[in-house]
Amino acid sequence: MKISAIFGISAFLFIFHSSASRAEVTTGVWHPLDFEFTSDKEYKNPFDDPFIARVAGPRGESLTVPGFYNGEGTWKVRVMGTSPGRWTLETEAADPNLNGNTAEFLCTENSDPDVHGRLRVDSDHPHHFVYEDGTRYFLLGYECDWIWALDLTRKDTPTLNAFLDKLAGFGFNHIILNGYAHDTSWRKGKTGEDDYGPPPMFAWEGTNEDPDHSRMNLDYWNHYDQVIQGMFERGIEAHLMIKVYNKKVKWPKRLSKEEDLYFRWLIARYSAYPNIVWDFSKESYNEKDVDYKLNRLRFIRETDPYNHLITVHDDNDSYEKGRYDDLLDFSSDQQHKDWHEKIQEQRKRKDWPVVNVEFGYEHGPMGMEDKTYGVVQSPEENVRRAWEICMAGGYPCYYYTHTAWDVIHPEETPKGYHLFSELKHFFEGMEYWKLEPSNSLVEEGYCLANPGEEYLFYFPKGGKTEIDLSNAKAPMHGTWHRPYSGEESDAGSFNAIKQSAIPPGEWEGEPVALHLKKVE
Repeated sequence: MKISAIFGISAFLFIFHSSASRAEVTTGVWHPLDFEFTSDKEYKNPFDDPFIARVAGPRGESLTVPGFYNGEGTWKVRVMGTSPGRWTLETEAADPNLNGNTAEFLCTENSDPDVHGRLRVDSDHPHHFVYEDGTRYFLLGYECDWIWALDLTRKDTPTLNAFLDKLAGFGFNHIILNGYAHDTSWRKGKTGEDDYGPPPMFAWEGTNEDPDHSRMNLDYWNHYDQVIQGMFERGIEAHLMIKVYNKKVKWPKRLSKEEDLYFRWLIARYSAYPNIVWDFSKESYNEKDVDYKLNRLRFIRETDPYNHLITVHDDNDSYEKGRYDDLLDFSSDQQHKDWHEKIQEQRKRKDWPVVNVEFGYEHGPMGMEDKTYGVVQSPEENVRRAWEICMAGGYPCYYYTHTAWDVIHPEETPKGYHLFSELKHFFEGMEYWKLEPSNSLVEEGYCLANPGEEYLFYFPKGGKTEIDLSNAKAPMHGTWHRPYSGEESDAGSFNAIKQSAIPPGEWEGEPVALHLKKVE
């Protein structure tokens, strides 16, 4: 038997025998670290036997971390130190070769500028997120259900890495993806080289039509590791939808041992990454058994040793009835109309962050007839909707018709990338988490305000509008912002009274924003 310590899935590998189990292994806080154990026992099915590690930290942390079989007589425990200092682990398994092995690792302070710990809900401003280290997080989502299919049959990942670099460069920091999906009904079968469904590899051994749910496909998951690692290295949250009901997947029987294996497998492989958000299923309303969904959410909560945020994609009825209030951390809902009003309603119902995960799809480079799915909008219309969502205190998720589903054109750079990047950059230039919807302060349009300190007005139709700054008690300085271009213009000073706001004349007839801050 040997024990190995591996940093993530990188090239750093430390091998030592159990007699040297105190050998020094050092990693940064919030960085995944693998410990590998081997056994020469012959198994009928090595995925069957539970394998865990008891992990203890320097501040009294006590975690039960599930391990996983990784082929050729090896098992792994993937861990993450959440505080600086010395950590220990001891394995537990029925196999004597895997039971009672101990190891240590030393966590140093994090020095990676793209790593900030796990995502959390801000307790002081519960409609917003913050990282463990206090870094603010303005969620700019991007749905790419099949991103794991890029380079799926290759050992290296050039297409995936180039795509992730592009998305990170435009400020997308939250990718929504499936654990597995098979095919779509609107582009059924292999319709071209750009169609990644059905994929050439499946989550389980066997085929999608005849899967062996008792055995995971290690080639598939070793590739999936590279996807999650790539997001981690770029500071992108992986919003992992564990199931999907309308993408032709033959799933394990509900509440079966095989289904528990799948859920536990994902948690064992990815909970040690700080950039994980769990989601029961894409479009969870397709599952009608609420008790089953609650069971699966509790399973995630009880099995994940690192307590990542959990949400449910688009299950409006259960959200509105409060069925998830004690199990979820934020709301993820699809709304294709009344974007501003819906976010306001959802925020009033419960104090947690609200994300509209699907509200429009940008067309391809050839215009409105260039589409994968049957519905598209212009890039300007999509960002206009995103502004309505943000002005209600919610967060948006971007869709591009040729990357959202199984047809993927990662080489294209839609105009919406620039528009959404400008939106995020603009909001990050203010204390947006302190601003609350205050539409009574504007004659026509929307307002977010921290009264007396900071205001953001948005005029969807542009033009002259009355604004009320009578509660400001001090002069305010303003900046005009043009959402369709990112252009800005000095707006000068505004007194603490009701008054007219008149944007630059050349911006007439298009949306415009006005940001005001108190003059110190």
